Amino acid sequence: MIYKNTTTVSIPDKSQPYNFDFFLTHYVFAPWAIEGKEIVRLFKLDSGKFVLTRTGYKEKPKPQLFINLQSKTNPKDEEQRKLIELLSWIFAVNENVKYFYEVVCQKDPVLKTASEEIYGAHLRTDPYVFESVLGVIVAQNVLFKRIYEMNRLLCEKFGEKQIFNTKTYYTFPTPEKLAKADITEIRACKVGYRDKYIKGVAEKIVKENINLDDLRKLDDIEKIREKLIELPGVGPYTADLTIGIGFRLPTFHLDLFSREALYQFYFNGKVVPDEKLRGFADKSWGKWKHLVMLLLTTNTDTWAKKLGLPFRLKSGAKSG
Repeated sequence: MIYKNTTTVSIPDKSQPYNFDFFLTHYVFAPWAIEGKEIVRLFKLDSGKFVLTRTGYKEKPKPQLFINLQSKTNPKDEEQRKLIELLSWIFAVNENVKYFYEVVCQKDPVLKTASEEIYGAHLRTDPYVFESVLGVIVAQNVLFKRIYEMNRLLCEKFGEKQIFNTKTYYTFPTPEKLAKADITEIRACKVGYRDKYIKGVAEKIVKENINLDDLRKLDDIEKIREKLIELPGVGPYTADLTIGIGFRLPTFHLDLFSREALYQFYFNGKVVPDEKLRGFADKSWGKWKHLVMLLLTTNTDTWAKKLGLPFRLKSGAKSG
């Protein structure tokens, strides 16, 4: 028997425009999956119960998320409430973007153009900071196509499996599972040199009994960054991107792609020091930096043509 429960969550005015299609078409890394117009994921609760979640969206009569929970063992009301709250946060239900899209983007020709195709896009946040850290580690110096593959293989190899309606779903691997794994098993997931960092992060978390999600209680971005950089394989870039996708806080990570975007669109193609780039991002966008980062690094090679500017790097943000 499958227990099912569907809850609606209204999207407040401050969080509109709200582009749910963006969640369905961009950055859908395992264990997330798309089925029709729903984004699906398997969670394992602290009680050991597995819950398959399906999140959909309706625009009328008012913007709402529809969150369907399915489980073979009926979760308690409190467990369901916490999971719905987590999903609401993941899908940025209360993220204040109205001023950003209606004012900030309209004043900046680059951001206005970048936002046209994905107007109302929000930054989907990972449910767990550990997932964000590993996600950024596997994304280092590699094309998106391979990032999707590495995430899928890690989930299939080290996540826990459940079958719902003949379909197989996986959870995201836990630190405990990866810490116990032989490094050759991790390497078999096509992660290359990242194998030692994946295992190293997991081992440190287990050995020192670290709960990375506790960092979300901190308001000081610098303190969060310092703690993240203590992890194996985590440098400034990895920490900054983790803070963006794992905390939804205003950071602007600098890598090959984001540097190229800033050089091309704001410095007339001139290469400038990272310190100047950071200062420019801080001064220009402040608390909106994470959303600017999302726009400037998504489908960039496509919308740059509308500005009549060449962009040599190819985006692989669209899933599938």
